[in-house]
Amino acid sequence: MTSEQHTIHEIFQPKHCQHFSSTEGTTDTLGIRLSEAMGTVLDTDPRTLDPLYNVINPEALNELFTLNSSHQSSTEIIFSWYDHAIRIQQPGKIHITNEPLVPELDADLPLATEFVGAPFGSTDAISYEYAPTDDLGTEVVLAVANASGIDTQEVTERLADRINTDALNELFQPLADGTPRTDGYVSFGFEGYFVTVSGDGVITIRSELAQLKEQGGNILVVGDVPSDVFNAERAYLMNDPDSIRHDLVALLDRTPTAFQRQATPVRPGPSNIEIFDYQTAVRSTAAPTSSPQEKVQITPISGTLTDLQNTLIQSVAMQDDLIRDNRSTDIQVYVDSLQPVIEATSIDIGSFLTPICRAIRGVEGLGYYTLPHDRGSLAVHEIESTFDAVIELRVSERGPKQRWILPQTGYTTEWFAIIERR
Repeated sequence: MTSEQHTIHEIFQPKHCQHFSSTEGTTDTLGIRLSEAMGTVLDTDPRTLDPLYNVINPEALNELFTLNSSHQSSTEIIFSWYDHAIRIQQPGKIHITNEPLVPELDADLPLATEFVGAPFGSTDAISYEYAPTDDLGTEVVLAVANASGIDTQEVTERLADRINTDALNELFQPLADGTPRTDGYVSFGFEGYFVTVSGDGVITIRSELAQLKEQGGNILVVGDVPSDVFNAERAYLMNDPDSIRHDLVALLDRTPTAFQRQATPVRPGPSNIEIFDYQTAVRSTAAPTSSPQEKVQITPISGTLTDLQNTLIQSVAMQDDLIRDNRSTDIQVYVDSLQPVIEATSIDIGSFLTPICRAIRGVEGLGYYTLPHDRGSLAVHEIESTFDAVIELRVSERGPKQRWILPQTGYTTEWFAIIERR
């Protein structure tokens, strides 16, 4: 991999990057603060630097972040100046690296550090070209409307609350003499999508769910609903006969027999299943067993919740080589109930979850954790921010339904039915 092919995630690592945050109460514009930061990086007087205007419109840069939006945290601008890659994030966070070029835009979008009968759609990004003379706000509206199916008028109204479209339009406009500004990107979350606008005339859209599927993450499943609704949701999430998977199941509230009996049957696929049976004093112990036909291995964990935590982390870590050798293998972890962890006095729920979630993200796997509480409950409120997405379940007159809460793009889907995939 050459320096021009690094991903944004690799470039903006601590060993490559210097970070600058705005001073509380400062009245300096973002352009001034950026010039001062670059002066520090280059060890020179910022007044001697070539104008920032030559690479990006500093007035538009400042205005892009002036909106009072609760979802500005996913907005960022990336561009090159003095052979350094610069990333600006709300609220006023500046990151500068010594990498010479901004990476080219491809399927792995340079974004912040994630239905059609399936919880995740295609992981492919959708790209649209625009001309320097086009109204960029209008082009973004058309692109999002086309991808999401939302009426353009609705998209226009919502986008105006999300980002300053006039500033977006001016940010990479050519200089007065016609010199183009092409070395930059703006990305932001909108209506469940990450929208990336490049200075060289491309708008790229990718759903937050698709990014979550590809990059891995952890999802909390909640609802004050019967257990059979959670069973149906598990089948919906984990039943994918087209993928090769290694599933790790942690049982804290059910025995393996009860779990397999109560769960909605999943279609057989080329997958392996490991079940870790956390056994409390009132539950009987059993020797590890396996079922060659179903490729299921059951291992009892008779110690503490910390023992279960360590076992899960070690098992997830062991899949790292498997993923490296076979990119088509998906790692999924399913925790049947977090209720015993909440009730435990031996370990804090956050201390239990954080290392497990980190391990799953490390192998680009997906973790699902169920909690039989209403989303508005204190128990859910205390842990919701740990997860990359939340699925809320409810029972309606037409059967069980779900909706997805996607925090990075500040988007909540409509309620839709839990339907077994075919």
